[in-house]
Amino acid sequence: MTKFTTALALVLATATGSAALAATDGQIAEIETFANVDTSGLSNAEIASLLNVIHSGGSVSENRALVQNLVGKYQ
Repeated sequence: MTKFTTALALVLATATGSAALAATDGQIAEIETFANVDTSGLSNAEIASLLNVIHSGGSVSENRALVQNLVGKYQ
């Protein structure tokens, strides 16, 4: 649970710093394929935070669960 909380804090902290970049179609497809989620309606900052989770050093299953959880909170 501590890893989850730490990862969530890092994701939320970095989300605002990446807001200036527009998400590409490839990045959106990567998120949707990785976690089987719908990213329509998410902001660029939210997309960036999800990409940070996907590319973090955590396990695939933990990262997938965190991405799914965050998408649910973002929508």
